[in-house]
Amino acid sequence: MTLPLATSSRNDRRQRIVLAASQMFAERAYVEVQMDELARAAEVAKPTIYRYFNSKEDLFLEALDGTMSGLVAQVSRVADETAPAATVLRQMIGAALKSFGQCTAAIRALDGSDAALGERGRAMLRRRARQIREEFERVLQRGVATDEFRALDPGLASRAILGAVRMTATADDAPHDEQAARSLTDLLLHGVAPQGNRG
Repeated sequence: MTLPLATSSRNDRRQRIVLAASQMFAERAYVEVQMDELARAAEVAKPTIYRYFNSKEDLFLEALDGTMSGLVAQVSRVADETAPAATVLRQMIGAALKSFGQCTAAIRALDGSDAALGERGRAMLRRRARQIREEFERVLQRGVATDEFRALDPGLASRAILGAVRMTATADDAPHDEQAARSLTDLLLHGVAPQGNRG
């Protein structure tokens, strides 16, 4: 009878550690996060962290993978909606902007500019980015099939969209709200041509 309770308590501690790490790594660069401070935020002793994770990098990767996994799931749910493709695309861009905006460490790692994170981390982020890109591609293919979008290369377009989202999310002064998603979607769908010249 005590085993399930102990397991539950153990899982709870681990979950608190990952949650605290997710929040701290979202707010600060990897090198700025101190394990003592993280332990206080998770309400555990510092040695407890190392019972669950071999290193700071392992904890960072799990926290980051959880954040990215949540984004993939959210984008996938939105992609399954039956609304017009342009509406779905805007919602997907909004979800990606918000998630990437809350996880600047992920963007730096994905771009390879955080030297403290090794190849293992970048490989995980590339895998998650590919999953997100595939969801964008799926919506673009649907839009082309229903003549909502002109014939285009959905693979190339999905890369351009994800790149635009990443660049927008990493800008210090960029908003990550509905208006930002609407503006970015409008730019991607219509370019910079005046409204009367949009086809």
